[in-house]
Amino acid sequence: MQNIKNSIDALRVKQLSIRFLTSLSIFAITVFFTPNFKISSFSILVLSSITIIILDYLMSIITGIHDIPLGRGIVGFTSAVVILYVTQFFVDGYYISILSSIVAAIIYGIIDTMLPNEVRYNT
Repeated sequence: MQNIKNSIDALRVKQLSIRFLTSLSIFAITVFFTPNFKISSFSILVLSSITIIILDYLMSIITGIHDIPLGRGIVGFTSAVVILYVTQFFVDGYYISILSSIVAAIIYGIIDTMLPNEVRYNT
């Protein structure tokens, strides 16, 4: 029984790692293509990605938006805009305007939809 629990824990760590690396890559591309979106260093990019993953996870627990089909639509887009904007209040060296957070959410969503479902939703 302990071996099963250890293998499940290892699988979750692997899935979380893949999700983090995927989000970090998408986020880096999003920062590059979004006007008025500034991140001062790579370490701030990593810290911002972690913060966004945590805020997204908390938002999905509190609201349950990822559990409904609409959660991947307009509600998911709206929450992405809010999360991208609010992150600047938690991470020093991260700046984004409200308009830029809308553009960034669009870019992030477009890139995210190009990924296979196994990478995005198997955690």
